[in-house]
Amino acid sequence: MVELSESYLNLILDLQDRLESLQTAIASQPEPAPAIAQDWQRSLKEIQAFFQQQIVNTSLEVTPPHLSLQVEIDKQLKMLGVDLSMLQTSRSLATWQKRHQQISDRFVTLQKYCQMHTS
Repeated sequence: MVELSESYLNLILDLQDRLESLQTAIASQPEPAPAIAQDWQRSLKEIQAFFQQQIVNTSLEVTPPHLSLQVEIDKQLKMLGVDLSMLQTSRSLATWQKRHQQISDRFVTLQKYCQMHTS
């Protein structure tokens, strides 16, 4: 298997750090806060832009298994956006908590995919 360049690995680690920051922000808000959820949406859009511009459209050589991981990360980022939209419109505490847990689970999946890149 071809070794990934250190530059590519650093981009993945940067993505992982950005995801962890957003995850921490969301985890600290267990009760409905639509205005804050809107800020999270903006943060996610920035993460998605970074992922597309720096990782997907890289000129660095990427192996097929890592391209597959990119596809999965892209899919999970899009689904996270849907989850955040639904969280933002949650009115009851029960619905907020359910969506909040779905988002937490999505972050776990994203972290696993990032770790698979670096292992």
